[in-house]
Amino acid sequence: MIIKPYLYLFLTIVVWGSSFPAMSFLLKDINPMELALGRFLLPGILALVYFLISSKKILIQDYFRFFLSGFLGIFLYNFFLNTGQTTVSAGASSFIVNCNPLFAFLIGFYLLKQKVKRFYWLGIVTCIIGVFIISLEKQVGNIFNKGAFLIFFAAFLTASYFHLIKPMIDKYGVTLSLSLTLVFGTLPMLLWLNPTVNSLTNLTNESIFTLIWLTLFPTLIGYYTWTYSVGYFGANKASFYLFLIPVFSILIDYLVLGNIPNLLTILGGSLILSSVSVIIYINIK
Repeated sequence: MIIKPYLYLFLTIVVWGSSFPAMSFLLKDINPMELALGRFLLPGILALVYFLISSKKILIQDYFRFFLSGFLGIFLYNFFLNTGQTTVSAGASSFIVNCNPLFAFLIGFYLLKQKVKRFYWLGIVTCIIGVFIISLEKQVGNIFNKGAFLIFFAAFLTASYFHLIKPMIDKYGVTLSLSLTLVFGTLPMLLWLNPTVNSLTNLTNESIFTLIWLTLFPTLIGYYTWTYSVGYFGANKASFYLFLIPVFSILIDYLVLGNIPNLLTILGGSLILSSVSVIIYINIK
């Protein structure tokens, strides 16, 4: 078994799991799109610099696909996720948005006519049951409010992004594909540049540290390791393991912010961990 792809996938899960408590913490001080731009401005600038010094030629029709990847998977995804998370807890939002593997499988199966092995369907159903059990930890009213539907739509957007970017990774490589996606995803956020600058200057030291963490780890590192994982495993297989993110989100939320998970969280998380562990075992057997 090749270790590097699994290591990158695991790293993605951990740092993305940390992003939900971090975003909930920051949304107390800044607005959703100010948070999005504050998080993606530096990665977007670095991505633009890399693209400009790159000698790789991009086909005109592929620019449109990169635009869709960035617009749907970065800009709109963060718009709906951050807006929804203003009324939904960090744990609940991580559970809802990480239904995206289901969308990724359905898009791949129905639209792209990809074959899906039978045990993956069983794994998806098991994971969804686990996610539902965990979601009962919070107040039902907070799970099924307007914010929850916005986050659920964000899950669909990010699943679409997985399939959009996969052919580009095969064609242009991980770094260039990620760079163009970040550039096109960050550009629309510049409409919020002035209010973002004003808000960032008023952040507390704790919020500044949290934003730096969010920028460096879940964004710069997380998006790179995830893009690599999609290129190696494919959108369907890689997205399946994202069901583990809520488990790490709950754990980090407890260790950093002191939010103690209840019995339902432990039960649902155990179900998810067991299901993913079986899938991993079947794949490497």
